[in-house]
Amino acid sequence: MAGGRRSTASRTSRPLAAPSGTNNMVASQHKLGAVNPSRKEDDLSSSLLYPQAVPIPDIPHDSPFTFEVIMFLYTASALGLQYLNLYRTVWWMPHSYTNQALNLDLIDPFIIAFSLTLLSRRLVWLCIRAAIIYFLPVSPSGRFVNGSKFCTIGMILLILGYLAYFVVQNHSMVNILYLVYPASVYFILFGAAASPFIDLSPGSQGRVKIYKDKVGTFRTNLAAAGGVPTSPELIRMEVAITKTDFNTRLKQVLFNTIISAYYSGFIPCAFSPSFLSYEVWWVSQHTLTTFLGCLTLYLVHCFPAGYNHLLHRTSLHLGHWLKMEGRISPNFYNQWSAASLWPGSAIVRHGKDLYKAEGVVNAAEPGNFSHVRYFYLFGDPSLLVCGLLVVQATLVSFQLMILAKSTFWYHLISQGILAFGNYYTLFKLTRDYLILSKIYKAEQMLIERFSPSFQE
Repeated sequence: MAGGRRSTASRTSRPLAAPSGTNNMVASQHKLGAVNPSRKEDDLSSSLLYPQAVPIPDIPHDSPFTFEVIMFLYTASALGLQYLNLYRTVWWMPHSYTNQALNLDLIDPFIIAFSLTLLSRRLVWLCIRAAIIYFLPVSPSGRFVNGSKFCTIGMILLILGYLAYFVVQNHSMVNILYLVYPASVYFILFGAAASPFIDLSPGSQGRVKIYKDKVGTFRTNLAAAGGVPTSPELIRMEVAITKTDFNTRLKQVLFNTIISAYYSGFIPCAFSPSFLSYEVWWVSQHTLTTFLGCLTLYLVHCFPAGYNHLLHRTSLHLGHWLKMEGRISPNFYNQWSAASLWPGSAIVRHGKDLYKAEGVVNAAEPGNFSHVRYFYLFGDPSLLVCGLLVVQATLVSFQLMILAKSTFWYHLISQGILAFGNYYTLFKLTRDYLILSKIYKAEQMLIERFSPSFQE
């Protein structure tokens, strides 16, 4: 029995499971081709049906070795400044009992060595890896390098165990638990995996990996990455892959931030003598400042502007569905198909509900809240950078206020040194935000101008 939907399908030459009330992408191409007699204009209109993200310039980014050097200097400085806050003396006074700025006799050198070993573990591995690749004819991703990674982890754990033995001789068991407490956090986040201990970047997911090409653009080795999407399944697969990679990077950021602030801010206080008197509020805000500074440093390195642009490109192809209320004639919707790439404003039925497509194209699954979160979180690539920029600007403003109001010499030294690292992060965040926001505005203008869904 012939119906309106079948006759519409024959007229528009649309594939199976395409929407009837709204033309799919193939039908839109035929329609535009009939309207525009010029072949050049037809090709242009057809190419603009798929949203194309504006290319991002190659923004300079710190290499892993440079970042680890900066990170170690920042955390080691925070550790030394915390000891300055705890064990400072009045060495400048005429009748002072000491001529040193610190009470070195009260400091346990094994605690410092333990903390510095943990804080420098990734830098040590990068130096060993670079030496192996330079002096030996081996592949950077070969078995020998991977085996050396596990040998380096074993060496670092042996050094930590050796230092912990001397710490046990002079401190109570409660303090020892403080020292090894972050190990429980590691097993909760990463399980028995050893690589995250000294490797900040996540590994590949089977045969799929995220890489940076020669022009500085982050891509995946799926067909939908960085080009015209050819399959909705590939788009949804890329969403799942990038979401897993994003969560893995976020876990690394949170864990390493906690480790850095814990061993450079809290451990010196936890192992201080019971008779030592110090300003609790000052050492607490020093630890908090170190935590926020490390957090922004890790976030800027693990989520550079090019990586944010990759997530944005994927969300641009993904789209999302808006649930509709009420009833509508079956002539204006069709059953959602996972094999179809739906245009903007398309209406489909999925399960018992009706959904309307939002965006230029739509490959998302209706009712999938994970796809909705992905679209809104990464739809604007400058959104997350803007939030991080506000946090960093607040941190720098707080440090400047402390420097303006402080009258103690150790206050000025501790906040002044830490502020230099935060200025560097503030510069990078400001640069990334300005570039991403301008690119996103230009992209939105192009989409609104040439997309048929915005012209209706």
